[in-house]
Amino acid sequence: MADRDPGRVSAEVDWREVARLVLTSREMDRIEEEELVPAKKVLYQFSARGHDMAQVLLGLQLRDGDAACGYYRSRPLLLALGVPLADALGSGMGLAGGYSDGRDIGVVFNYPNPGGAHALPMCGGVGAQYTPAAGWAQAIVYKQKVLEEGPEDAIALVLGGDASCATGGFWSALTIATTQSLPLLFYVEDNGYGISVPSEYQTPGKDIAANLASFSGLTIFNGDGTDPVEASRLIEEAVGHARKKRAPALLRLTVPRLEGHSFQDTQTYKSEAEVAAEWARDPLPRLKAHCAKRQVGEEAWADLEREAVWQVEAARSEAEARGVSSPETVTANVFFEGEMSQVGGRAGLSLDGTTDAPRQAAG
Repeated sequence: MADRDPGRVSAEVDWREVARLVLTSREMDRIEEEELVPAKKVLYQFSARGHDMAQVLLGLQLRDGDAACGYYRSRPLLLALGVPLADALGSGMGLAGGYSDGRDIGVVFNYPNPGGAHALPMCGGVGAQYTPAAGWAQAIVYKQKVLEEGPEDAIALVLGGDASCATGGFWSALTIATTQSLPLLFYVEDNGYGISVPSEYQTPGKDIAANLASFSGLTIFNGDGTDPVEASRLIEEAVGHARKKRAPALLRLTVPRLEGHSFQDTQTYKSEAEVAAEWARDPLPRLKAHCAKRQVGEEAWADLEREAVWQVEAARSEAEARGVSSPETVTANVFFEGEMSQVGGRAGLSLDGTTDAPRQAAG
């Protein structure tokens, strides 16, 4: 995988890099679905097809000081943050290294990423990602106002499907972010379904952005996540709002879920016409056509496809060579293993540094 500065954000989108990452994500989905799942080397697989382009565009906007809390379909964003392919692929196979040293399914990740944007530890529970992201946003404000540390324009990002907007975690984080005016970006990837449940049974009117249009303290961005130009523009505007205004925003992009909820899902609840309509919205052909206008023509695109196949196969070989982790280390790092230290003088302070309680921390 080519080296990339995870802290770099350019004013112009690097469409060749977007294409490379999307093609890499597609190849990882393919090798899992066609080879690793049938061989029972991966037991729980979630395809990102359809969601991938917008996630990559968003991930490339993040930089040091930012943190994202994703969910089980967020691997394209991780690739954009620079996660090693062998970790991303090997984690799903339960192999040593990776996100949890083989102790959890690969869709449950954490990626500290020193010098770049961080992926916060997550769990598989729907909606569980929202409040940790709100906590990171609170920490950003605390560091700036009280400790006078950290980037002045750092943001927190949280990703979720439309169905996750029906959870308490979503509404709790939304309340926290708007009442405290936190730099938190909610990204809702609306594919029209919550597993097998159509969105009309999850969200009144099938559009959470429209429902929240009058929510005080929240700026809304809403559009098509399969159109490279529109998606790129909306992502840049939403990220820019959170950075510059130091206030929350909600970005809803409609995307197709081109495969089942997970590999085991055969989508029999969808008609053939609906499946065909979703594939007609595949962002990959639109990305290819757009890249052709940006000096990434047929030959360059073919080179990127070959590179993705080679890189993913190399990552598979590297991951499988690691084997499984030792049973003796299964409890390692479950709890903090370093030396504990206590810093006094900060308890009882509000976010703006003023005392909000008549107490002082022990020194």
